Amino acid sequence: MDLKYVQCPYCLKPFEEGDDVVVCPECGTPGHRSCWKEAGHCFNEPKHASGYVWQIPYNAEREAAEQKAREEEAARRQARTFGSGQGQQTDNRPDGMPFDNEYGNYASYTTGDHGEMRPTMRVIGPEEMLGDFRVREYGDVIQNNKNRYIPKFFLMENTKRNVVGNFAAFLVPTLWSAYRRMYGLAILLVLLQFLVPLFALDSVVEYYSEAATLAREYVLTNAQDEEAANEAMAALVEKMPQPPIALQINHYVILAVHVLMGIFANTLYKKRCEQLLTKAKAIENKEEQAVYLKRRGGTSVISAILFAAILYTLLNLIVSFGMQKGYGQDVVEATTKAAEKVQETLIALWRK
Repeated sequence: MDLKYVQCPYCLKPFEEGDDVVVCPECGTPGHRSCWKEAGHCFNEPKHASGYVWQIPYNAEREAAEQKAREEEAARRQARTFGSGQGQQTDNRPDGMPFDNEYGNYASYTTGDHGEMRPTMRVIGPEEMLGDFRVREYGDVIQNNKNRYIPKFFLMENTKRNVVGNFAAFLVPTLWSAYRRMYGLAILLVLLQFLVPLFALDSVVEYYSEAATLAREYVLTNAQDEEAANEAMAALVEKMPQPPIALQINHYVILAVHVLMGIFANTLYKKRCEQLLTKAKAIENKEEQAVYLKRRGGTSVISAILFAAILYTLLNLIVSFGMQKGYGQDVVEATTKAAEKVQETLIALWRK
């Protein structure tokens, strides 16, 4: 533990290299061995019952020294070369911009000599504090793509804002939630997207039934030329019923789900990480902590596929009820078999 610029809580003297230092086994508070013996207990003993964990306090000199070290490291990185598969290339990025690293880079602004705002970027270190936890601890939970999420968490923490966009969550909110093992959220999103149609199932099924009947009447005809087919399609469009209110409301609900997840998904994910880390802290055995975070954190492709199947199944159940009423069971079965034949053919072609 680097205790440079840190004061002993007993005598208030800064620790120096070579000092005989002991650390409280419960909360991690450091102190000179002589000070500890004189006091007879940990300086922060009254806080032990609340689960207090000592952290290195902020110090301007320490921060300046660490910033200088980061800048020197960035300058060294700028001069290095990296392999590209076709020989060596030199990194010519301006201002000593660092390479992407395990935990990502944090972009911020500094004030120049003349008061101008200058963009800067620094490497995020594993021991930096991000809220109540260290960066490496968040990395243990996120696992995949942690160098993308941790910089966003830094931005949220430093600006005190919760609006940091997530395109993947906007595009497929339910699948993203399942992929990130946020199963409760994924189930909630499924319910939100199908709750209204299920409550008004009769009107929804009736709509698809009428649409299927019209399609059978106007589209499945024996039209001999393109003009006749176009006339049949135009007649179908004119006769097509208006979607029930339930479906119209559901379209807006789904749109709202996509937009809100695109805006607040990172906030929800950060809170999820903090919940897992808090629970992991309660596990005394370090190996069991690691196993817990590995099992509960990370990503799951299988879960995303499972929830995709659930969404597909629910949608097809609702449409199938309407088609059975409109086309009849025999037509639906024939159509289903034809679709399965096409699917088998495509799979065979793909395997070739």
